[in-house]
Formats: sequence, structure tokens, C-alpha cells
Amino acid sequence: MNKSQSYDFSRFASYAIHDFAVVLITLLLLFGGTNLASAQAVNEEFHASTNTFLRRLASAKHLRLGDNSVSSISGTNALNSNPAGLSFINSNRLVTNISRFPRTVAIITKLNDLERYEDHNQYALRASGLEVINYSKPLDAAGGFGFDFAVGHEGRFSRVNHLGKATNSFPETDFAVGVSYAVKLFRGFAIGADARWLRSKVQDAENNRHIGHGYAYNLGLIQQLGESLRIGAVIRNLSNGLSFTDNSIPDRIRRDVLLGGSYQFHYRNVDIQIGLDLNPPFEDGVRTNFGGTVWYRDFIGGRIGYLRHIEKRFGSVLSLETGQVEFEDRLWKTEGLTLGLGLQISGIYINVAYTPQIRPTGNDGEQVRIENGKSVYSFSIEQRY
Repeated sequence: MNKSQSYDFSRFASYAIHDFAVVLITLLLLFGGTNLASAQAVNEEFHASTNTFLRRLASAKHLRLGDNSVSSISGTNALNSNPAGLSFINSNRLVTNISRFPRTVAIITKLNDLERYEDHNQYALRASGLEVINYSKPLDAAGGFGFDFAVGHEGRFSRVNHLGKATNSFPETDFAVGVSYAVKLFRGFAIGADARWLRSKVQDAENNRHIGHGYAYNLGLIQQLGESLRIGAVIRNLSNGLSFTDNSIPDRIRRDVLLGGSYQFHYRNVDIQIGLDLNPPFEDGVRTNFGGTVWYRDFIGGRIGYLRHIEKRFGSVLSLETGQVEFEDRLWKTEGLTLGLGLQISGIYINVAYTPQIRPTGNDGEQVRIENGKSVYSFSIEQRY
């Protein structure tokens, strides 16, 4: 072993011993958060539609370039994701993100008596959108502060409802207003929390509209290991649910836990970052996000990744045999490549991104055919000053 190798090993050993307590606390919190998510009672039939809205808020970071793993995330990207990342910024940041989710039509086919597949059921997800405004501000040694506002909507904008009454709104909407704070407690160890007020307007099977309110909280941590490696975790959507006057409206909000790690390095004029997130528990399959981002001279960047998310949904489906609307639970999956392209001009970052759309999965003896809506496109502008 030469002197350089000996010095590097000694420096790493010294760092590991010095920060052993911090690393131990981090690991305990990581495993504790995983157990918390696994211990919750799972009854998917009674989960509020707001869960989809909150998941889209958390995944909006995948639609922008840069630090988007729960371990490396910082600034405005940390809002709605891992609030601990607010402590890793040195400038004010303001970002606006617009996402559009296409109308998706999926046909479920089943084997008939002639051993041929024929159309049996049809799922139709209405077109929807998401608009987000995030602002983050460093507070020097006191940490970092953030504010966010988001609007989600589903269906066609209508001026009147089916009764002829003026509405001037979408059939279903979600609003969220949140504040976040993070601080570094030890060298490289940061914790953060946020609180978010929610308002949800939903539509029942008879086109009656119901409004519910509630709160949701996120708790996160990030541990910096050396100059390039980070690990992190976040517990999302700690909530008592939404309050609807009609008890038949699903009002539960499901907790979520993400664990992640990232590695970042610089080579000449190129900055490269690789990150991996895991979303336990894995009862219905592995949920993960893996990807890498490359920036050249902080001027132009690209991202490629792989996203796999599985969730159980309870909703309506049209029977093509009887023409009647039925209700059933089914696993839905988002899986495929994620792509992004970014450009920075005078402190303004412009990003466009592509991600796969969620789709139902087939049960035994079934096949799924997507008739419309396979991809999601997003556009965002971020300013740093």
C-alpha cells in the first residue's frame, strides 16, 4: 500500500469513527420508518383520491433535472419530497412546474370459450393536470425555509353542471399549501419537516360534489458521508385523513416511506449524479426509482432513469358485455424509462421531461391493451438568485 492509499484509508476510517453515532442514528431512523409504513392497516378501498395528488406532488422532482433522489435532493426540489434537503442550499430558489396527464383508456381482455381473447372491461382515466409553485430560502446556520402551493385537477373544465347550475370549475380538484423547515444538527446530518393544508373536491357516482379538508406532514433526514455520498429517508403523509360531511366518501391518506442513496462526482467540466430510491414495503412488487443526471458546464443537462411504482386502486370499470359500471380493486403500475433535458441561462433553469403513464395490470387469464394515453410530459422553470 503506497502513502496515498494509506492516507485515503486513514481519512475514511477517521471519518467513520468520528461520525459513528450519527450514522447509527440515521440507520435506526431508516429502519424505524420502514417498520412504521409496514405496520399501518392497509384497506385500499377507503383511500381518498387525494393520495394520487400527493404522490404526484412527491414525484414532480422526477420531472426536473438535478438532485432528485431523497438522499441528494435540495432546495425547491425538497418541497413535497424530503424536507431535510432544504438545509443544503446557498441561494434563493423559485420553481414553477406544469404537468399534464393524458386521458387514458385501457381495455381488459379475457379468454373466451374458443380460447381467444375478447374485450371484457374498459378503464377510462380522465385527463388531469398539476401546477406547482415552490420557493426555498437558506437561513445560513439556522437551516432553510420553504413554501409551496399546488393545484391538481381532473376532467374537463365546465361552466355549468348537469343541473344547469354555474360552476366554472373542474369536476375534481385538489389544493395544497405547505411550509417546510430543515436544519443541520451535526456535521453532514440534516433533519426536516413540513406541514401541508389540503382541500379536496371529489365527485361521487351520482355526480354530487363533496369537499373535504385535512393536514399532512412529512419528516425526513439526510446524512452526508464524505464529499460525494449521501443517504436519506423520508416518511410522507402522516395524517388523520380528510373530513367530509358524507361518511361514504373515502377519506384516508396512506403513509409512504422512501429510502435512498446517491453518489455525485465531477470530471473536468461535467457533473454526474447517480441516485437510487426504494419505496417499501414490497407486498405487491418492488417500487423503485433509479437514474443518473449529467450537466455540462452547468449549461446543458440530461437525465435518464427507470421508474417502477405499483399501487392498488378501487374504482369504477365499464363492463363491455353488459354496459354497466362496476367497481373492483386492481393493481396499477407505472413502469418504464424516464427522460429529461435541461438548459440553464442566466440562473434560469428550463426543463422538459417524459415519464410513463400509470396503467392497470392484468390478472390471470387477462391481457391489457392501452388504447390512449401512454406517456406524461412535463415542463418546469426554476430561478436561482
